[in-house]
Amino acid sequence: METGLVNNTSSTPTGTTKTPSQELDKNAFLMLLVAQLKNQDPTSAQDPNQMVQQMTSYSQLEQMQNSNTLLKGIQLQNQGLFQAQAASLVGKQVRVTQPSFNLKSGAATVGVDLEAQAASVTLYIKDASGKLVATLDQGAQSSGTHLFNWNGIDAQGNALADGTYTVEVTAKDADGKDIKATTSSYAIVDSVAFANGAVVLMVGGQSFTLDKVNEIKS
Repeated sequence: METGLVNNTSSTPTGTTKTPSQELDKNAFLMLLVAQLKNQDPTSAQDPNQMVQQMTSYSQLEQMQNSNTLLKGIQLQNQGLFQAQAASLVGKQVRVTQPSFNLKSGAATVGVDLEAQAASVTLYIKDASGKLVATLDQGAQSSGTHLFNWNGIDAQGNALADGTYTVEVTAKDADGKDIKATTSSYAIVDSVAFANGAVVLMVGGQSFTLDKVNEIKS
């Protein structure tokens, strides 16, 4: 069936111009059907089943187009609701996967997530210059999420200044083999951004996607 017969027409001050259609909607298929009926050979036997099949195809196409339009509307509506819900995170305290954390008033909390199995955990605290200031042996820990508190005291017993520190973690099983572990810390959500349909949380000058959020506190 030739689709080149279908054209959209538009009137201009100088006359009528024809612009090739970029899509085949239900009107285009009806025009094709009319053109086919006009140009068919009246002397040859006609197959009524073929016409019924064509009409069924046109009906199915229209239903698909209507469904696509409806789904797009639902998608936009859901995206708006999701963005509104994400905006409510501003000002909330969240625990995000990251190596850095803040020491404030001599107190800090570091999260460690152990995957798959139990392990012996040791935390290595470093200051902003990368200097190791404290080593915290947490002993044997079960698999899952654990929160460890640090009082800001270094290896020499000195109270360190408030600020941003980083933590490295080693986790070993009973045979001394390394176990995968990730660190996290708490921070306040400053703002929420939307980029390419994704939600991005701005936390302490850093950006985090929702898959990096482990916990939300009121």
